[in-house]
Amino acid sequence: MIKAVSCDLDGTLLDQEARIRPLSALALRRLHDRGILVILASGRSWRTVLRIQRLMGLTGPVITHNGAYGYDSSSGREWHRRAVPAVRTREFIGWADEAGVMVRCYLGADYPVVYNRFDLAHQLCWLRPEDRLVPNLASSLAVDPLEIFISGLQSVDGFIRRFGMRGSDYELTVFPHVGYREVNICAPGVDKVQALEQLSRQWSIRSEEILAIGDGANDVEMLKWAGVSVAVGDGLDDLKRIAAFVTPPGSQEPVLDGLSWAFPDYLSAPLSTA
Repeated sequence: MIKAVSCDLDGTLLDQEARIRPLSALALRRLHDRGILVILASGRSWRTVLRIQRLMGLTGPVITHNGAYGYDSSSGREWHRRAVPAVRTREFIGWADEAGVMVRCYLGADYPVVYNRFDLAHQLCWLRPEDRLVPNLASSLAVDPLEIFISGLQSVDGFIRRFGMRGSDYELTVFPHVGYREVNICAPGVDKVQALEQLSRQWSIRSEEILAIGDGANDVEMLKWAGVSVAVGDGLDDLKRIAAFVTPPGSQEPVLDGLSWAFPDYLSAPLSTA
């Protein structure tokens, strides 16, 4: 029987407007209350995932930063980390200081999100009270960041020309946006499945006792590894080919669909969302 459910967020538990799907969230909460470990597994930052976990009324481990970071809100402990070395990050920040480019570093739940500078757009739209400006960040950073972000057009191109798309201790992903691009820097080869493997060891749960639900490319290895896999019907075709169950396309509650399918063969009690 299933002892843990690992659930992706965007396109899975969250809808296209990044809102929590209410019936799916309620079903996961019911599983949590029955002692099944509910793990939110996302490419989003630790603070966003912990906020969603709190809104759902859940506690326990989360997988964030696309598998680079695992944190347990029940105990307040970090249980998994794959990060970019601080010495390498200081090199990046030194370049950014000379170029007048803003750098954002996520260090983990015990630290603020730190910046070398604030640009006006960020101050107006994105700055949070817990964020910290550290003008001498290039020389003072001592914690290995989970993720590093640089935004712009010329700044992103300049960074790639200077450092390339990957090195022995980092790799880049470039995200296009309207009017600008953003480069994400993380440890090489980060994947949700690495964190899930670590979690299974620490919580003494076998892979065959884990049900994984996802919709995107960063869920492929997680669904391959888990004993029971559910692919969102509107998601990636590669996932549908490997999943034990594919939710109906167009469903507004794909997580609920997947959990309902899993009863009674994999879940020991029926779900109620009344």
